[in-house]
Amino acid sequence: MRYLVDFVAIVFFCLLAYLIISLLIRDARNKKIKENILNDSVESAAIIKNVQSRSGGNSGFINVTLYVEFATQEGKIVSGKKDAVIDAMSTYKYQPGETVPIRYSRKEPEQFLIDIPNPLLNRK
Repeated sequence: MRYLVDFVAIVFFCLLAYLIISLLIRDARNKKIKENILNDSVESAAIIKNVQSRSGGNSGFINVTLYVEFATQEGKIVSGKKDAVIDAMSTYKYQPGETVPIRYSRKEPEQFLIDIPNPLLNRK
């Protein structure tokens, strides 16, 4: 019986370690992608094609997925989606048909960032 308890504990800690390591790797990869975009970026505006919202809890913020489309300097049309957090009082700015500022990679336009200011930094 003791071996079973030890085995379960070892499996639990291995799964926990795997989860933590995979999150760290994902965050490092996302940070590198963001830095690459910012180092070689082109500012543009994208048209919001669709919006999906998720609750932000009781915080006054809404988690959204914005489906956008924009044209590169070369005229290539790029579509994509990005997650963002917006202030609940600003939802009218993020409706289909509205424009949102973006930065896209000059080399890989499919990699882009939506330039929405952090709503936590704007609160007074």
